[in-house]
Amino acid sequence: MFKLTPYLFFGGRCEEALDYYQKCFGGVVVSKQYFRDAPQTVEGVDPNWIMHAEFEAFGMKLMMSDGMNAKELSGNNMALSLVLDDTNIQSRLFDTLATSGRVMMPLADTFWGARFGKLEDQFGIRWMLHSDIL
Repeated sequence: MFKLTPYLFFGGRCEEALDYYQKCFGGVVVSKQYFRDAPQTVEGVDPNWIMHAEFEAFGMKLMMSDGMNAKELSGNNMALSLVLDDTNIQSRLFDTLATSGRVMMPLADTFWGARFGKLEDQFGIRWMLHSDIL
């Protein structure tokens, strides 16, 4: 099974964006985690920034984060988050998408209990591959 969800980055303005989208669309903030809650620090990232948030309204789901510095965004503040239930397919897709691209975070088990990796493909599209099955 594959599930594709837009993942938006705000470089320090995610809290503001969540409030705005909630007022605009109604809906609910399903989850919100801050960088200060992670077991390691990320250089150049404010610990009070949102590491990951999920917002749902009228059947739409958005994932959001402050997780990229504004200079890394350069107009591209979106990634496609692909959730998979097969780690073999996850590995194959990650390796294929990384060909002629740039790995931003290698595919690995994470502290939040998932196998996760992030990359930018050869066309500049950012992908986040996520599997809860370890």
